[in-house]
Amino acid sequence: MALFASPALAQSDFQACLQPIKAEASRLGVPPDIADRALQGLTPDQKVIDLDSRQPEFSLTYAKYVGSSVSPERIAKGQQKMAQNRALLDAIQGEYGVPPQYIMAFWGLETNYGGYMGDFQVVRSVATLACMTKRTAFFSNETVQALRILVMDRMTREQLRGSWAGAMGNMQFMPSTFMKWGVDRDGNGKIDLWTSLPDSFASAANYLRGVGFRPGLPSSEEVFLPQGFPLDQADSTIEKPVRAWAAMGVRRAGNAALPNVDDPSSIILPAGWRGPAFILYPNFKAVMNWNRSTLYALAVGILAQQIAGGPPVMQSAPADDEPLSRDTIIDLQSRLARLGLYTDETDGLLGPKTRSAVRLFQKQVGLPADGHPTPDVVRRLQQAAR
Repeated sequence: MALFASPALAQSDFQACLQPIKAEASRLGVPPDIADRALQGLTPDQKVIDLDSRQPEFSLTYAKYVGSSVSPERIAKGQQKMAQNRALLDAIQGEYGVPPQYIMAFWGLETNYGGYMGDFQVVRSVATLACMTKRTAFFSNETVQALRILVMDRMTREQLRGSWAGAMGNMQFMPSTFMKWGVDRDGNGKIDLWTSLPDSFASAANYLRGVGFRPGLPSSEEVFLPQGFPLDQADSTIEKPVRAWAAMGVRRAGNAALPNVDDPSSIILPAGWRGPAFILYPNFKAVMNWNRSTLYALAVGILAQQIAGGPPVMQSAPADDEPLSRDTIIDLQSRLARLGLYTDETDGLLGPKTRSAVRLFQKQVGLPADGHPTPDVVRRLQQAAR
């Protein structure tokens, strides 16, 4: 029962929305008295509604996103935390195959090493989002799973705290992720992602292994492309064996050879052909399961590499690379569609299909076909499709 109403949603209507959630929780073993205590008298959280409606309508550029995410302070603190917890992290790597620097990178990006985990009531947040947004099915399930956590960890509604969208603890697990992948590593009978680093680190490693992270290659690394490299091949949807890219002249940044392996991989140019290039190994897909943002997944790989003592990114991004607003991207998609280059939804998201259409337009007008909509590309498109 989705209720797309005003913030003044009647309490009776909100409680009516919660009834099927309560029924599903009961079916999954949540005792009625615990569900009653958690949901009785619950009201929508207006702050959650406001934050949901005010999510940024533009995507940060590669330079701004990675520059703020992979700061010298975050690298240094990650190295310090890794040294402090080395024995635990090494043991977890032995069990799950996830290198310590990746656990540290996720921890650093999610909560700045436990510095901020959110202080919203998780049950109230996810119930609000279930009943007052279009993501009813997703957040209804998250509400059910949050109720199950109350039972399993013997917590009250007031004690279960997280972000405005329901992400919890050091690693910001959603309730469903908590229930599926959470680990009680310290053996005290509950999964504590707030104060137990053994539980937090083991849960993160268990999740990453479960979604396909494997020992061996990193998730991504910077590469140098040879002169004349076909830019239309630099696309996350195009995969070749690593050795095939090497045969085309692609080398690691610093000019070392790529690994001599057949693992499927892609090349991307997150800031266009004038910025850095990265090769994405199979573990990149596992990292993307944590957060569907390509820039987030790149930041994880870059931060992990530098926490482990590796070099920073060598190629800087162009200074004129600016973020595009959602409205600008919708306009861009509409103009590409009028030119017959784009047939997908005009959703304001700069995804692979939009970039492919941009690449086709760039080829038409004789620009480097990197799929990156620079201000010049946007201006030319506005002139070509008035």
